[in-house]
Amino acid sequence: MNYKIRIKLESDALIGSGEGFGAIIDTDVVFDDVGIPCIPGRRIKGCLRDSANEVCEMFEKSGINKFIDIKKNGKDFAVIEKVFGTPEKPSYLNVSNLTIEEYENSRTSLKRLFKDYPAILSKDEVVSFFTKIRQQTKINDEGIAAEHSLRTVRAVKKGNLFEGGISINNSDQDTLRLLWLACINLRRLGTKRNRGFGEVECFLFNGSNKPIEFEKDLEGVCQ
Repeated sequence: MNYKIRIKLESDALIGSGEGFGAIIDTDVVFDDVGIPCIPGRRIKGCLRDSANEVCEMFEKSGINKFIDIKKNGKDFAVIEKVFGTPEKPSYLNVSNLTIEEYENSRTSLKRLFKDYPAILSKDEVVSFFTKIRQQTKINDEGIAAEHSLRTVRAVKKGNLFEGGISINNSDQDTLRLLWLACINLRRLGTKRNRGFGEVECFLFNGSNKPIEFEKDLEGVCQ
């Protein structure tokens, strides 16, 4: 079954590529060939797994065991291993890279504009439209900036909306409910999440672009 995940940035997000940009930027974000940022699917999948594990821990502590099966396989929740996989067992989920709305049309239009008006529009200007440069320093015990601690990062601006596909090889009730819970529980992604960056809202839709909702079912087992 195919579903869609949508993430809205509620604050600037440091969705780093793990690489810098020359001698100017220490940590850069992931871009395509025309400068449009994207969020790697592997990163989203990892964040969803952490979020799903948090939900299972909350259910375990609250004694809620009828909405999803929260039995454990050793120290880990069996449903997490079933849905997200283990080193020995492949995952049920395949998450695509998340891109902006109307991505293909935007990319095609920008490539044409680059070709027709190279003196007016460039990849760097597209990058600047979606991002901003942030600088930070480490404060030492004396309350002043530590020497050689200045770091420059590029952050994706808040308000940007990303979406991508999720395919599920086994869409049983536990799998879909866990994925829905992981999405609505996901609140932050990227680096420096404890410093106000990467606040997000995450939504799950079906193949007809209708929101996946299990609120009434969850309310029923919580009463």
